[in-house]
Order: sequence, then C-alpha cells, then structure tokens
Amino acid sequence: MSNSEIVIKLVAEHFDISKDTVKLESDVFDDLGADSLDSIELVLELEKNFDIEVTDDEIDNIRTVQDIVDLVDNLV
Repeated sequence: MSNSEIVIKLVAEHFDISKDTVKLESDVFDDLGADSLDSIELVLELEKNFDIEVTDDEIDNIRTVQDIVDLVDNLV
C-alpha cells in the first residue's frame, strides 16, 4: 500500500467517511470539516503509523490531503 493510500485510509477512518469520498485535492478543513483538534489527532495517527515526527510548523502548512501525503513522503 502506498503512502497516499495509507493517508487516505487514515483520514477516512478519522472522519468516519468512505475512502471513496477522500480525494487528494480534498481540503481537510473546508471539505472534510476538520478543526484544530482533528488536525492534532490526525498528526498523532500519522506519527504512529509512519514512525515520523511532525513539527507545529509542518502542521500549520497542511490544507489538503495531498499536503499530508507530501509531508509523509518527505519525512519517511
């Protein structure tokens, strides 16, 4: 499973929605309804699943699912 597939799976599970509704271009806040707590929880999931450490600055730069995939790709 690719990093993008894993990220989409994690995002879908976090928001309790179908993987089919999560697109790389989906805006985490506008399209998926995330708030700041969701972003923190999602980052914790990413850190655990990919064994990475994400900084606060990196969290602030996340808007879309693609941003999350890019971040993971840069850190693994």
